[in-house]
Amino acid sequence: MSARDPGLAFTDGALQFEAWSDKLWDPMGRDVVAAAVLKPGEKVLDACCGTGAATIPAALAVGPTGTVDGVDLSTGLLRMAAANLAERGILNTTLTEADVTAWRGHRTFDAVLCSYSMFFFADMEAGIEHLASMLRPGGRLVTSTWVEGALEPFAGRILEAAIKERPRLAGVVPEANVNMARVASVESLTTWLGERGLEDVSVTTHPLTLTVDDAMAWNLVMGSGWRTLLPRDPEAIARVRRDFIQSVGPRIEMNSDALIATASVPR
Repeated sequence: MSARDPGLAFTDGALQFEAWSDKLWDPMGRDVVAAAVLKPGEKVLDACCGTGAATIPAALAVGPTGTVDGVDLSTGLLRMAAANLAERGILNTTLTEADVTAWRGHRTFDAVLCSYSMFFFADMEAGIEHLASMLRPGGRLVTSTWVEGALEPFAGRILEAAIKERPRLAGVVPEANVNMARVASVESLTTWLGERGLEDVSVTTHPLTLTVDDAMAWNLVMGSGWRTLLPRDPEAIARVRRDFIQSVGPRIEMNSDALIATASVPR
């Protein structure tokens, strides 16, 4: 049960999302781009591009003769992505506000990137198959997701705090969590991508543990899909924040282990 719109949630939480860029999103974006092995002149789609964590290194990798299309549902994140691109003088990138699972660009791509987002798709299978359909024969799909147990202890504790204010959340597993659990190991993600008709699937684990203070912990809640769990009333949100902060303490280690998969469409 959380019927909040992720696109709106990420727009409302854009500043808090960006606060995590240096610590989490940007390093992960660089890892995704490195896995894609982009070449100068290639055409790239960054699906669910956020504030540009993968868009920027992809644009630099393909150079002035290449192109990058960044697509995202969140107006707020796209505004920040545009500012980040402008700050670096990057001119080979186009940003579009759209549901990438329904969007189709005017070109065929050499590589499609999808960082820590596919689990938000209403239909994860159809979403990834749609992204793969925009690749040229032999083109590469690079996607990333969380390893089983990642984002703990935060994930469990924010849900516990939210349930006190929204009791109907008790016993309900958010759809994004269901999707994540289905592809949360090397074996399950490898099999799942193969079932999508993709070839040469390779999945690697990227271990990461972050030490986080209580302010950053709450920023992660407010700037992520967890925001959809929160009640609407400001006083109730304040109570959720208090209970969550008390549960995590002033500093805590967060499991941020991830998987990065590369695959290709048949030639």
